[in-house]
Amino acid sequence: MKRLWLIPPLAAAALAAGCGSKPQPQPPQGQGQGTGWQTCTDRQGRVVDEHQCDPHTSGYNPMLYRWYYYPFGGRPYPIGYGVPLGGSYSSEPRPGIPTQSLGSPSGSSATPRTGVVRGGFGKTGSGTGAGS
Repeated sequence: MKRLWLIPPLAAAALAAGCGSKPQPQPPQGQGQGTGWQTCTDRQGRVVDEHQCDPHTSGYNPMLYRWYYYPFGGRPYPIGYGVPLGGSYSSEPRPGIPTQSLGSPSGSSATPRTGVVRGGFGKTGSGTGAGS
């Protein structure tokens, strides 16, 4: 019976350790913070250049490419990567949700975002050798 003096210090230690506290919210899924994103994918769910989904671009084929919306935050995946599970597909981009290269579509037309820099091969990518 002399062990009853241990109960108050143990209870205080448990409360101090966080017993009964609320769990911390989990960060959104994806590659970073945010509230959702959309990107253009092929029929296998791989990210492609978003101009493939733009009806104003030559070579546009809605049977081959579609928009993928991921509502859990993060950043869009790079070209060639498969998109994560849990999103939805559509033939039109969602209004107000930013895209990687086309900006934030409003209504049915997409407005280009300024300041996007794309890499390239320069003169060596022209099909001829660097020293020719």
